Parts: sequence; C-alpha cells; structure tokens
Amino acid sequence: MEAVACHNFNASAEDELSFRKGNIIKVLDVEEDKNWYKAELHGTEGFVPANYIKLRDNPWYHGKITRIDSERLLLEKSQGQFKQPDGAFLLRTSERDKASGNFSLSVKWRGSVQHFKVLRDMERGKYFLWTVKFNSINELIEYHKTSSLSQSENIYLTDMSAQVQYIERVQALFDFQAEEDGEISFKKGDILMVLKKMDPNWWLGSLDSQSTQGLFPSTYVRIL
Repeated sequence: MEAVACHNFNASAEDELSFRKGNIIKVLDVEEDKNWYKAELHGTEGFVPANYIKLRDNPWYHGKITRIDSERLLLEKSQGQFKQPDGAFLLRTSERDKASGNFSLSVKWRGSVQHFKVLRDMERGKYFLWTVKFNSINELIEYHKTSSLSQSENIYLTDMSAQVQYIERVQALFDFQAEEDGEISFKKGDILMVLKKMDPNWWLGSLDSQSTQGLFPSTYVRIL
C-alpha cells in the first residue's frame, strides 16, 4: 500500500529505511509491529517509523484475513440475495507466501470468489498480475477497475458495498480493558462484530451497539 512521508527520517540501523518528507513509500507489512512498518522505497526495503508516515486510504486492505474468511465476507447473503456486486474485492496477505509484501486479491464473480496472486518484480519494485507492471498496489487496483483482471473473461474491480461490514459475530467470554490506543474494551457477554482478523491473536471489531472500532484478543471471545 502507498503511504506519504510526513517528516524526514534518517535511518540509524542497517534494517531501517531513510526517506524525505513527501516521498511516496510502499508499505509491505503493517501487522508485525504497530510502531515500525516494513516498507520499500526506490527498490530498497527496510523498516520505517509508523508515526512518520500517513497511509493512503485503503479500505480494501484486510491484512491477514484467511482465504476462507475472505470468501465468507464477499459472499455474505441477505434475504437470499448477494449483497456484494460482481467485482467486489479485498486485498489480503498471502497465506502460502507469508513474506512481507506478498498479497492476494480475492474477487467476487458470479456467485463465487476468484483469487489472484499479486506478483512482484523485486529488482524494479513493481507489482503485476499479468504483463502490465505498476509502482504500487494502489496503482494496480485503480488500473483493474477499468481493465480486466482475467485473460478469459471481463472481470473489473468494484469497491465493496458498505452494507457488509463484518466477517462474523462473536460473544465475549471475559471482560477486556483496553490498555493501548487502538484497542476496544468490552464486558463478558457483549456481542462484537469482527471486521478483520489481523492475525491469529488479535482481531479488529466493534461492539454491536457502537460504531467505535478497535483491536481485541481473539482468545477472549467465541464465534456465534
């Protein structure tokens, strides 16, 4: 995903990445460490401080959501009808290739979900599905909103409908008190909506009765 540098940063360790204010940075991993993101600039990879950059809006990014959960989210039904239009999509980290910067596109098409592996040209810092290469995931997604994803049929990306907002509903088994910014508190018995499964231990969700979102430990809830 693309991010804009808000400040200058000079690397002080070998695995860090220097940049200047205004640089467009390609973020490869935001989940391993909430304070330092794995990123790429001009073909060089390294870690950057999260508070020095601003991620561009990317509601289509669902992190470490599984292939099965992505299908459930895209195919969720209401009164026998699919809520999501053909072409509705999300980007997730690759389950098979878990190295930073490896992604898959999951796309709803004619009642099922097709999965496309996003390929990388490491030497040039490019992303692609077929032959046309892009500087970032953001550019790839915008391109395939008007150019087909498939070589055998016309499949165009379409933003997901806001009607589907959660993967599944869960119930709290214990009280949980948020200790850091970005977490959400709840009481035993509360019902939450899971929005993203960031990793096996921490999920993003909101209480049924509130719009506030936050992270919470998956071991504190049970799936309804």
